[in-house]
Amino acid sequence: MKFQSIKLLFIFTILLHTSCKSIKPDRPPAATMLELPSSRSTVNIPIVIPLSYLEDNLNKDWSSKLFADKGLPLGGGLSADLDVTRTGKISLRGSENNTINVKVPMNIIGDLKIEKKVFGQNLSTNFPFNENLSPEISFIPVIGQNWDLNIQNLQINSWGRSMKYNLLGFEIDLDPLVRNQLQKVLDNQLKAANLSQLDFKHMAQETWDAFSDPYTVEQNGITAHFYSVPDKIMVKEEITPDQELILYLGLEGEMFSKLGSKPNIVKKDLPNISVNESKENQIDLVLPLTISYNDLDEYLNTTFSGQQIRTNNTTLIFPSNLKTQKYGDKTLLSMDFKAVRDGKKDVEGKMYFAGKPVFDKNSESLIFEEPQFDVKTGDFFSDLGIRFRKGKIQRQIKKIAVLPIGELLNNAQNEMAEHGYFETDFANFKVLNPSLDVEGIYSTAEDIRVFIRSQGKMDVQLKDLK
Repeated sequence: MKFQSIKLLFIFTILLHTSCKSIKPDRPPAATMLELPSSRSTVNIPIVIPLSYLEDNLNKDWSSKLFADKGLPLGGGLSADLDVTRTGKISLRGSENNTINVKVPMNIIGDLKIEKKVFGQNLSTNFPFNENLSPEISFIPVIGQNWDLNIQNLQINSWGRSMKYNLLGFEIDLDPLVRNQLQKVLDNQLKAANLSQLDFKHMAQETWDAFSDPYTVEQNGITAHFYSVPDKIMVKEEITPDQELILYLGLEGEMFSKLGSKPNIVKKDLPNISVNESKENQIDLVLPLTISYNDLDEYLNTTFSGQQIRTNNTTLIFPSNLKTQKYGDKTLLSMDFKAVRDGKKDVEGKMYFAGKPVFDKNSESLIFEEPQFDVKTGDFFSDLGIRFRKGKIQRQIKKIAVLPIGELLNNAQNEMAEHGYFETDFANFKVLNPSLDVEGIYSTAEDIRVFIRSQGKMDVQLKDLK
């Protein structure tokens, strides 16, 4: 009698223990409220343009007409015909407050015309002049909303000589007349020297398109496409003491992924320019590899096809019909099974394996930790017998239920390096040594999300303008 009581107490203890660990797929435990990492990504590229580079291209063809006009009014019955030609090389020098100082040698040929009444008599005469000037001009270069190089805060610091003339007692000052033309002069010089190729809109559009184009990686039949939806573009100009014009070009957007067929991306026009507050050379992308439970089911059913789990010398378990779902903070793997036992009746039922998805750096695989196991056959003693061997079953399931992504990460790294090379009319761009690291894995109601951070720098090589 005492033996029977001990046996019943033992069985009751086992039942109590197993009931506490029971997995109920239709009643999963509450999940911890975790906020998913942001997939907000940025690209920031300092484009360094030596002022000597601009200077050389401005001086490739320096014998050029700056402007010409006739009958320009000076007021008080005075007018002038002007013909202004550049006669030497432009020199550029950067100074404080983001200012560029320019010297433009030029020759002014023209006629001063006087048509006035003097003592009741009409006076009409011309005075030809021919002057060589070397004005010193300063301005602040600014990238405009149309991505052209604009000139702001134009100042003429010196003409190199006086611009005032005394004709027949009339003092004539050509300063306002020529000053009004200088904005056009400098704009025309930029275009005449082919610096319209430094119209950074094309370069910005190329960078924008490269940022949004999907790139594809594959492993073990899994095809993943990563792409971004950029929504912000930023730029800031700086003139440095090293005599360089640096453009800090930045882009921001959300990263996405898609398994299977390549997404159809509709390219967007460049948005309005915002001010770039960063001077870093940095590519910082957060790639969310989204694996739906349906895709994971397909992969695991292929992986488990033909697999068998041996629990002891007489029993083999054949799993089938694997399905995954979110289960609290874990991912639940449920499967039908058939246990074939030597000399005994076969047993069929369902097994449940719940584990927390993590990235194993040694195997470069997605594995499941903190395992939880349960079985349901409809027969108490069959359930009990299988639960007694759950440790061995769990170890074998853990070996099979893995998702290798190391090759996918390597392919993504190589693809990023290749995808990160593009050319514009005036420069080549290349991503240097991109890194990829798994930052976290999360179970959601619809999928498992693997967040991969990729970082690198951009190398920019200027071309000779032609």
